[in-house]
Amino acid sequence: MEGIRSVPPVRLDGLSHQDLKDYFVNTWELYELLFGAIQSDESLYLNPDPLRHPLIFYLGHTAVFYLNKLKLAGALETGFNEEFEDLFERGVDPSRPEEMPNFDWPSVASVRDYRLRVHEYLLGKLTTVEIPQTITAEDDEMWALLMGLEHDRIHFETSSMLIRQYPAEALKRPRGWEYAPVEATNGGASRTGRVIQVGPGVVRHGKPPESSTFGWDIEYGERVDEVPAFAAMADLVTNRDYLGFVEDGGYAEKRLWSKEGWRWVERAGARKPKFWVSADDTFRYRAMFDELNLPLDWPVEVNAHEAWAFCRWRGPEWRLPTESEFRRIAADAPLVGDVPVFSDTYNLNLAFGSPSPVGHFAEGTTARGFHDVYGNVWQWLKDDFRPFPGFAPHHLYRDYSEPFFDDRHSMLLGGAWASTGTSASRFYRLWFRREFFQHAGFRLARDA
Repeated sequence: MEGIRSVPPVRLDGLSHQDLKDYFVNTWELYELLFGAIQSDESLYLNPDPLRHPLIFYLGHTAVFYLNKLKLAGALETGFNEEFEDLFERGVDPSRPEEMPNFDWPSVASVRDYRLRVHEYLLGKLTTVEIPQTITAEDDEMWALLMGLEHDRIHFETSSMLIRQYPAEALKRPRGWEYAPVEATNGGASRTGRVIQVGPGVVRHGKPPESSTFGWDIEYGERVDEVPAFAAMADLVTNRDYLGFVEDGGYAEKRLWSKEGWRWVERAGARKPKFWVSADDTFRYRAMFDELNLPLDWPVEVNAHEAWAFCRWRGPEWRLPTESEFRRIAADAPLVGDVPVFSDTYNLNLAFGSPSPVGHFAEGTTARGFHDVYGNVWQWLKDDFRPFPGFAPHHLYRDYSEPFFDDRHSMLLGGAWASTGTSASRFYRLWFRREFFQHAGFRLARDA
């Protein structure tokens, strides 16, 4: 986006103090820019998503995280505000709004003051901290700092999803924030409607320990899978595709939904995707800060229940890809090192401030012809969230992933337009409850 940039993640080898400081400044500024779009302090106490804290929590959470991890690492004896460092310590993962705890939130001014103190402290810390020639997960102080930076960037993305649910009139689009074109501008590469056959093959999962960028515990370990032949759509499912499901009454057809999914439909009163806005006899689209005409060639953004219902509507043979099939689909995708190429190859790292027409980033098309294997929107998968063999939680953040290994959290891969830092890595693994919303869509797959 013109005027808004996100720098690539720092390397673990040969890292300079200036590189570290530049990455921190960029990380912090992006978060401030996002929250600066909220026009009144009172809005920060609203719950745009009933399954999440109000935004005041996320304003404090990322700052608190840095200090709490440094304390765990033994690099900081005490923080700046014990009450804040407890209140803003961890988020929530309820299955129903009734499970949400209530808190007496502090003033916005006090939280902003706390953020300023943390910002000044970290600027000094990053100028003087001893940086090993090669940083490893055993270097507690440096790993805590990198963990804080990448955690900050994760919450840029998750907070953008919450802010997107605010009333548009409560927000002001930041200067330089650019939405993608509504239609593809690359000669029609976006809509092939093609089903691609993928032969059997072997995939190796897991981020190698010697990788050059920070990784979360769930990325490490190793698993080798033999993947049978399968087929998948070249394109992500678009708003145009999904409109047929809506107009056909898909949200009223119980047979299309899992039991869990139908309970969600009834509880939520769902009749359309979250970010479609009913307008007379048509739909408009809620982008980050504005309402637009429904961009039919952009990928649809839905939760996992909606993705599965669409699969069943298209026919009994269709389903979501597995994690291993995703790796086969992306096996010949253009990459550089640990991370997909930023901005010029995929809609990642804030190349745009929205999804883009499927196939718009033609340089990212795989040799087989798959579009948008990385970026644009996260892709829901068939798999429940599980670790690889050899998984071990990192001692600085033992509850990062392990509490969510169950049959209630589904996997997502590929990154989205709002994914930055190591969240844009091909090794990054994401998970959410199936009823949660993220910048996420899906691709259809079937057995060969």
